Amino acid sequence: MPMQDVKKTDMKSETNVKRVRRRNRWLPLYIAVVLVLTAGVGVALSTTVFFNVENIVVTGEAEQYTVTDIVKAADVCSGDNLIKLNTDEVAKRVYDNLIYIETVDVQKKFPDELVINVQKCRESYNIVYDNGILLASATGKIISNSMEAAEGLPIFYGYLPSILSPGEKLKSQDEQKDKIFYLFAKIMSRELSSPITSVDMTDKYNMRVCFDDRIIFDLGNWNELEYKITLAENVIDRLGIDKSGYLTMVGNNQCSFRDSSVVGELDPIKPVETQATTTTTETGTTNANGANSGSTETTTTVVTTTVPEEEQQYQ
Repeated sequence: MPMQDVKKTDMKSETNVKRVRRRNRWLPLYIAVVLVLTAGVGVALSTTVFFNVENIVVTGEAEQYTVTDIVKAADVCSGDNLIKLNTDEVAKRVYDNLIYIETVDVQKKFPDELVINVQKCRESYNIVYDNGILLASATGKIISNSMEAAEGLPIFYGYLPSILSPGEKLKSQDEQKDKIFYLFAKIMSRELSSPITSVDMTDKYNMRVCFDDRIIFDLGNWNELEYKITLAENVIDRLGIDKSGYLTMVGNNQCSFRDSSVVGELDPIKPVETQATTTTTETGTTNANGANSGSTETTTTVVTTTVPEEEQQYQ
């Protein structure tokens, strides 16, 4: 009977192979666990031991406050962790607590520095209301509430502020008047050849703007406000600096000008105290009911008086 070949099996080698396979199967899990633990330790160290505030640097322009004032308002201390620090909240604290600060920018500089850049408020507008005058910055932050207007700044009438506290942002009782004011602020932020010195938005559908204390512009409602102001500015440039009088929108792309030498002395824009008003010209007065006083003829308002022979139209 022929003999069969006998296969020899190395039991030890086979066992080792199985162990290696089992080990390789669990290797990714081991690596993941190690990575998670390492990351956890790293995060714990970075929020407790490392990246803590050692230096607070204040830059910018705000002579009303010292560095100590600004750091105190920021409420950030040496040892606070940069990772945990919310820069938006720090900026808001500085803005809210310091009235004369217009903008705040807070940046982290690792490993241990916090930079706070501030810019001061620039007094820009007088906002007249029933019981006083708000002094506001270019972005609408209320700087003060007093009885006197800041000299040399534009005056807004009829805004109807609902917030009067210094440090707060301007807000009108009329949402549309908020939009009108901030649109005017945008227009006035650029250098106009004839600066706007006052705005009456008491009636938002029939607004008046005074340029350079010598030209009063009846612009109607606030539709296409930027275009209307640009048109008026171009007309005033053509008139020359020696002219004073009244501009009125005619249609959508024309202005009518009446010289004050013809229609009478220029009436400055001022607050409307009552609904029934009396308008005075050089030749007499007329009340709200149309009854004349004096022996001379008057007009209801100089703006709506028609003087065909002297009226000039521009577009």
